[in-house]
Amino acid sequence: MPLEVEGETYYTAAEAARYLGVSRETFYNNTRGLLQQYKFGVLKRIYYRKSDLDRLKTARPIDSDEED
Repeated sequence: MPLEVEGETYYTAAEAARYLGVSRETFYNNTRGLLQQYKFGVLKRIYYRKSDLDRLKTARPIDSDEED
C-alpha cells in the first residue's frame, strides 16, 4: 500500500515496478539508479516518489533523426 506523506505518494520497489508496468528485476536493473530513494522514520524500507516515477512513465525514445 503506497505511503502518503505531506500530500506526496511514495511506493516501495515492488509497487513502483507495478506502477511502471515492469518486473521488479527490470526496475532494479534499469530504473532504480535514476530515482531518488526516501526513508521515513525508523522504517528501513526504501520508497520512491510517485512524481519521480511519473517522469519515467512519460519518457519517450528519441527518433533516430533527432540524434544528430
